[in-house]
Amino acid sequence: MSEENQKTDVVAALPPLSTDLDWPDDLTPFDPFDVGIQTSPYAHYRWMRANAPVIRAGNSDAPLYIVSRFADVTAALRNAAVFLSQPPGAVVPPGFLLSLDAPDHPRLRQMASKAFTPRAVQEFTPRIAELIAKRWNVVLQNGGGEVMGLFASPLTISVISTLLGVPVEHSAQMRDWTTKILDYVAILLRGVPGGADDAAYVALTSYIGNVLDAASDSQADNVVSNLARLRASGELTAEEASGFAALIFMAGHETTTLLTGNCLDFLSHNPVWLPFLRTEKGAAAFLNEMLRYRPPVHRLSRFVGEDTVLGGYRLPAGASVRLLVASANRDDTAFPDGDTFDPARSNAAHAAFGYGPHMCMGSWLARLEVRLILERIGATVSDMKPDPTIETEALTGGAFATVGLKNLGLSVTPLRNVT
Repeated sequence: MSEENQKTDVVAALPPLSTDLDWPDDLTPFDPFDVGIQTSPYAHYRWMRANAPVIRAGNSDAPLYIVSRFADVTAALRNAAVFLSQPPGAVVPPGFLLSLDAPDHPRLRQMASKAFTPRAVQEFTPRIAELIAKRWNVVLQNGGGEVMGLFASPLTISVISTLLGVPVEHSAQMRDWTTKILDYVAILLRGVPGGADDAAYVALTSYIGNVLDAASDSQADNVVSNLARLRASGELTAEEASGFAALIFMAGHETTTLLTGNCLDFLSHNPVWLPFLRTEKGAAAFLNEMLRYRPPVHRLSRFVGEDTVLGGYRLPAGASVRLLVASANRDDTAFPDGDTFDPARSNAAHAAFGYGPHMCMGSWLARLEVRLILERIGATVSDMKPDPTIETEALTGGAFATVGLKNLGLSVTPLRNVT
């Protein structure tokens, strides 16, 4: 364990309170619940990395410990024995790997990884490309529009539904269930007794159970068939298999929707990059840099299992920590000139998908899907710009686990001879 991240008998100081710091005149004290900061947090991130890499912010009675430098963020993510994923007193639904620790997490992740493999995802490439072309053609024919509702959101839901063997016409019902489940899971993870309505969770997992039943005789190497075999063999319980599939659906469309919106918004303000998407491996390089530069996930939550030191400050047992992966990704010590978008960077080890044992299992799907989107855009678009007649609205609320756009209006000019 490193000197900066270890249990120690030396008494270190608690991190400073955000409100006690001498912030520049153009920055308010960092508060993760501040809507203005959620809309555009990067100036705060830059100042914190340079002046206050670990702070306390939010509720003064139970502050969040905010960590902003790359070295500290990744050290904490690698140290799953001290920085726990399961909130104290939480009830974690079966199969929800994101909020589990050892010994349950390693076992379930090993089993789930047998189902959610790159090969199993890759099988759907032609179908994903078909879905992208169909929905993007609507944008082209309209000359643009509000692309989050017209393109990004329905596309990502269709893709994840297809991956899980759900008919596309049922995807709206699936989305409705997952929206309600987010509140249910949040209550469970906060350890609040009673009051959690599990109707949507029961409906979704029952539906997925039926999908797995239908795939039980299949020998195909895809996600649904693999989960069905793991359930049949007893390596995953029925509840774990359905819960993991529900997690894939819940996590698999929101973040990819936001990442798609971030790419489109960036291209609309920087259309000079459109020809780059048409070069060999240009879309993949653009995507990897966008994940570093403007990821959809800005922070990961952890809970301190024992007194420890991080970034030179004491983090007491029980502290709730927010690891700012989006800030870490712009740390100049890891990514020189980190606030500059540069797809030619040689250092690709950003933290957009996390680090360590909880690194995102869905990264293969996200990369495949958004790369195909960018390739389609490059092949069909000559110009893209914001549409001033359609309001662009940022996603805000909560403690900004995700950052992106709710609405995005674009004007799109097709390349000649595009069909």
